[in-house]
Amino acid sequence: MATICLDPGHGGPDAGAVRNGLAEKEVTLDIALAARDALQPRHRVTLTRDVDRSLTPAERRRVADEAEADISVSIHVNAAARPQAHGFEVLVRQWKDTAGAVLAADILEAIADRFPDRRNRGIKPATLAVLRQTRPACLVECFFISNPEERSLLAGPEIRAALGEAIARGCDAFVRGPGLTARAVPAAASRGRTERRATRSPRRPAPPPA
Repeated sequence: MATICLDPGHGGPDAGAVRNGLAEKEVTLDIALAARDALQPRHRVTLTRDVDRSLTPAERRRVADEAEADISVSIHVNAAARPQAHGFEVLVRQWKDTAGAVLAADILEAIADRFPDRRNRGIKPATLAVLRQTRPACLVECFFISNPEERSLLAGPEIRAALGEAIARGCDAFVRGPGLTARAVPAAASRGRTERRATRSPRRPAPPPA
């Protein structure tokens, strides 16, 4: 059993991206709640928020610290000026040879399995404050709210639940493999695919420095 921190993005006066009355903060909370429900039979789960309230990045990290979380997953939806932009991706602080990249790869694969018709945009590095953690951490961008087709998907409770369940499967795959050292290959990730090379090891890869 692992302790998993789920971090629904935005909240309170910070609505995140908003298109046609659909607010990112509402979508991310529903996805996180669905992920929690899927994980709880097997793992301890803490949420940075389970209601509509705002938190700073430091407060979000503090929730994970106080829970002594093994991993942390922030949940967002994407937005772009071009409405044609579409698909899903996972962001990490350092994505080469780190445990966070392995976590990202597991989640990316689970979403790709559940939504094979959506574009897999791969794993990307990001200098985000919420990713500056002492544990494996990543940020999932679940489709584009600025894309009319994907906005319609995100508006549906069934799709939000499916995204949450996929994120849960990725988290579960990661925490169930503590004896595997895995590498997310940069070229494969940049093409929207993930490749895992695994060898037996007495411990999981060291997380990126804080």
